Amino acid sequence: MMPTFQSVVNWLSNVLDAYTVAFFVLDPLKSGFRLVTYQSLSKHLQRSLSLPKDGSGLLSQVHKVGHTVHLGKVEVEKFSGSLPFYREGEEGIKGLLVTPVAGEQGLLYVDTKRHWGFNDKQQKWIHETARILEQLLDQHQRLHERDSFSRILTLWHDLIEEWTRARSRTEAAQALAQGCATYVRADFAFLVERGCAERFYRFVGAAGKVPQRLLHTPVPVDSRGLVIEALEASKPLFIPALNPDSSDHFLFVAGERLPHQGSLWVLNGGSPQLGPLGLALLSKKRLSLTQDDRVAVEKSFRIFEAFYERWLYQHTYAEWTCKDGASGFLTPWAFATHVKEAVHAALQNSEPLSVVILQYEPWQYAQAVIPPSELDVWERALMESLKRHVPPGIVVGRLAQNRCALLSLGGELRDLLAVADHLRRVCGGLPGPKKKRLALKTFVGHAQMPQDGVTYDELWMVACQRLFEALHGASKASAEGATASDKISN
Repeated sequence: MMPTFQSVVNWLSNVLDAYTVAFFVLDPLKSGFRLVTYQSLSKHLQRSLSLPKDGSGLLSQVHKVGHTVHLGKVEVEKFSGSLPFYREGEEGIKGLLVTPVAGEQGLLYVDTKRHWGFNDKQQKWIHETARILEQLLDQHQRLHERDSFSRILTLWHDLIEEWTRARSRTEAAQALAQGCATYVRADFAFLVERGCAERFYRFVGAAGKVPQRLLHTPVPVDSRGLVIEALEASKPLFIPALNPDSSDHFLFVAGERLPHQGSLWVLNGGSPQLGPLGLALLSKKRLSLTQDDRVAVEKSFRIFEAFYERWLYQHTYAEWTCKDGASGFLTPWAFATHVKEAVHAALQNSEPLSVVILQYEPWQYAQAVIPPSELDVWERALMESLKRHVPPGIVVGRLAQNRCALLSLGGELRDLLAVADHLRRVCGGLPGPKKKRLALKTFVGHAQMPQDGVTYDELWMVACQRLFEALHGASKASAEGATASDKISN
């Protein structure tokens, strides 16, 4: 933009033999005039200049009335203090002319020290130049709008692609936080939610160098943080400049170790089904947001709400339909989905993850010699025993009649194996069916992350291999025992 405007201003300055020619554009974000380009012989002209819309002498007057002002020497001397773009007063100016460009969008300023004002022909040249600048300014704004719309559409397209491929709500939330933070050049972004019946908010996505301790901290609704108060009031919030000296200026909880200067923007959303949902953007420096920037982020947040609500319904559907009817544990498909999400969360948060598979034998033999009615009683007793003795926080899935699996996110493998050993002792003591001296034996396969793998497939295959080895080892020992008995009898 600058070279094109500069060439026009240079041409006008040379034709008029002017002292200064300057082109100003109104900056709606800062509510002031910004010096776009100039040609001047003055040593007092500020090279980088932004003037307030009101209180800038002749420029403000011309912008307000919308008419050209042309002054001769005597009149200029009266208005010498009305030229705020000179660092010091300029002497010897014999005439000046200020005219609007493109209505209220810009101003063209021309002064001279050679002539007593500008004659009709020179004024015509100045006005023609103003019209050329108007056309160039219109082209520039169209290009700027095209670039802005392109950025917005790119943001929406990329986010929707990410959400479509997302394997979990956490991954989708992370994409929203990172995408919006990058778009507005914010240093931090936070996505928080609160269940309808809950009294605290939790973080579901974040961008920037956020303290990990904060991300794992439940935030009470009465914490008095700026973000929480805005969400509880169901009102958006924009603070252009936070006060770093205020002890009350914290976003979530006191002592959160986040920068408390710059700008804060909070968008609120959610629904009766979702509960409150909020997006907070924090910058270390002051954010300059255009209307297009606001629309881009706000619409991204609304589109995300639709995706998020869809995931909520999917989760609710899974809760209703993806549990085993006899035990209440997760079905094989639901448990596998849960493990995949847990693996992704463990990778994101650098947490340990453990999986244990339990298989009870001799189940096939029991099915052949025990009536189904008695076997069902034994099966229900086994499942009830698991319910009573599995600690909270461990996810249980029923993979088959005689096979279950345990998942622990954030816990150590030795703790999960201790639970499995306790279940082995408990289930081994369950009373068997009538007239049959059968006792359940528990075989265990296990895997942990990251030692045994960092994907669902790797972990599951390792656990199944170890379960197979345990079963094969028991069968081999049994066969060797039977051979030894035959030799003794012979």
